[in-house]
Amino acid sequence: MAVELSEELREFHRFVGAKLDRVDLSPEDALHEWRVQHPVSEVLAESVAAVRHAVADMRGGDCGRPVSDVLNEIRQRLMTGTSS
Repeated sequence: MAVELSEELREFHRFVGAKLDRVDLSPEDALHEWRVQHPVSEVLAESVAAVRHAVADMRGGDCGRPVSDVLNEIRQRLMTGTSS
């Protein structure tokens, strides 16, 4: 995944470099053009949405769960073979 992101950043660098002669193009416009031509994958978009939702919950006062509780729950699932 790091290689894919590194290559995507190189592609974005080339894309922006090709746009440098356009004096009417703001950085935000260039980014918008990039996003139109390179839509975010569905999985990444879902992950970003989930993180944004979690941050909004935290800002709203949700402290989440202690990591020890979550890890114990995962261990129990793995040991019993249940998925929920």
